[in-house]
Amino acid sequence: MAAEEPSLIALADTLPADQRWLIIAGFLITAVGMILLLALVRAHSGILTWVPGLLLFGAGVGIMLTSSVNVVQSSFPDADQGNISGLSRSVSNLGSSLGTALVGSVLVAVTLPEGEPFAVALATMLVITLIGLVLAVLIPRQPVEPIEPASSGTANPA
Repeated sequence: MAAEEPSLIALADTLPADQRWLIIAGFLITAVGMILLLALVRAHSGILTWVPGLLLFGAGVGIMLTSSVNVVQSSFPDADQGNISGLSRSVSNLGSSLGTALVGSVLVAVTLPEGEPFAVALATMLVITLIGLVLAVLIPRQPVEPIEPASSGTANPA
């Protein structure tokens, strides 16, 4: 089943669904995965207690990130796609780095009994995920018309 997960995420991207709803669903699935991890995993838990939460966490992030890239890319004209793609990737990498640093700092800095720093770090991630969910709900329902680049007044050579 785990080997089929990437193909299921790719399938979700091809469904004729509104990208906004896929982003919202991705955030919800991710949040449920985190809640399952908080509820099931303990300091000395077996590997099977991790599987449901991590599976939902990964599927939710995959659905949400794929759809959010589509929303960003489709908001700009074809002429700007290269620049937007690079900027989108850079911001995504920056967010991943800052998120890893934040959660890692919480794991290291929290002076709680065994297993508790994990719970605090995961709760921090859950709060950030819920903020993302609220922002996803605020995405406009109607796609914004792409802004055409201003012409410089010179003709393009053929």
